[in-house]
Order: sequence, then structure tokens, then C-alpha cells
Amino acid sequence: MISVVIPLYNKEKYIKETILKVLNQTYQHFEIIIINDGSKDKGPDIVNEINDSRIKLFNKNNGGVSSARNLGIEKSQYEYIAFLDADDEWLPNHLEEINKLITKYKNSADIFVTNFARKYVTGNLINNRKPEELKEGIIIDYFKKVIRKGIIHTSCVCVSKKALLKANLFDERLSRGEDMDLWMRLAKEFGIAYSPVITEVYLQEAENNSKVKSDVTRSIIYHLDFSTVTSIDEKRYLKNLLYRKYASLLKNIDFSNFIKLMIKQGF
Repeated sequence: MISVVIPLYNKEKYIKETILKVLNQTYQHFEIIIINDGSKDKGPDIVNEINDSRIKLFNKNNGGVSSARNLGIEKSQYEYIAFLDADDEWLPNHLEEINKLITKYKNSADIFVTNFARKYVTGNLINNRKPEELKEGIIIDYFKKVIRKGIIHTSCVCVSKKALLKANLFDERLSRGEDMDLWMRLAKEFGIAYSPVITEVYLQEAENNSKVKSDVTRSIIYHLDFSTVTSIDEKRYLKNLLYRKYASLLKNIDFSNFIKLMIKQGF
């Protein structure tokens, strides 16, 4: 049995189709936990119109995606938690492939990941990895393998609840890169089982991505601490992440806080 956690904030355009993609899974043993994070649109009403007893909607004041996912984990009743963003799409075999990984690797892994594709506003689909790039199995050298292309995307990962709780869940200080932060912490301590089968489509440029200037103090790169890192591969990974996130933030940033970040990181 799997708990599916979906944070919801102003996604009325997408949420119905996202839920239907879950309900149409070939693997049917799940619950859907939707956390309405203070939406100002009709998204919660749309959820309430879908008649399925496995759907559970919880409302909270807006606190960001990390707090929404953490509440979803708290409300979940099953051992494994699959995450899905309200504007992403699961292919029909997603949970079945996740369940195969759990069945096969649960004694050596607590993180279960499938491959995914990126969908752009033009309609183009780009595979994150070709199936031959990385075979099915346990990922041991996580930081080396993700420098060029990330293995874990939030909507294609499932994690045991015990691992999430031990890792102290998502960092609620963060609203950008909060997922990468958690995957890094989990990868240091728990095994990752990977499948090259593409089961998720990531909407690369969702409608309400970053129309408001970013507060860099809510970004993962503001809180990176290189002083505690001893692994060469992890340092390379963090530097790569730092430069990529700098480039992303420069597109839409509050520059008063950007100066704070430059000073903090020693530039």
C-alpha cells in the first residue's frame, strides 16, 4: 500500500487531470493525500468534486511546499510515501513500477525512483535519461551519478516513512530546492533503488512558476554548507548545484537578498 502526497497551491488548471492519472494507475492499492496550502483559486473545489473514497483533502494556511508535503506525510497511513506535484503527470504504470522496486529491493533500499521525461510548453518531450545510460539496481555512488543529470525528481520518487522521519522531513525554511536538499540527506544514509522505465512526465514550465521575485534566503543555495562535506564527489555535486541555481535565480531574483547570498558563500 502506498500513500500519494500532493501539495496543492493555485493549480486549478492541472489538479483534476493529475488526480485522474493516479486513479487510472494499473496498481490500485493507494490513498491520495492532498494538502491545500492556502489556494486562492478553485483547486480545492475541483478536488471535492471527484468521488473516490481514497482521496483525502486537508486544508492549511499557506506555508510553502515543504510544510505542505510534511503535513501530507503526517496524515498518511501507509509505509511508503510517493510524491506528486499537482501539475505533473504519472503514466499508468508508475505505481506498479514503484511497487516492483519495493518488492525487489526493500531489504537494501528505502528510496525508490523511476525515470522521467520533461515536457515543455511547446509540447516536446525530452527523456531525462536514455534507458541504457543507467541500469536498474541500487545506486551506490549517488553524488557522482547525478552531477550531469538528476536521478531523483520529486514526482517519480517513493520513500519509506521511517527514512523520511529519520531525515527530519523537508526543510520548511526552503521553497526552492527543498526536494534536492532532502534527497541529498537521504542519499547519505539510505539505499536508492532505480528503474530506467519512464513513468512520469515533468511539466518543465508550469503556469505559475516564479512570477513573483524569488527570496534567495528560501533557496537551497543560501543554506549550503561546504565545511561539513568530506566526499570529493559530493563537493563536485554541490558546486554544480550552486552554479546551476545561481543561473536560475538570476532570471527572477530579489537582488537585495542576492547580495546576502554572495557574501554568505564567500564570493
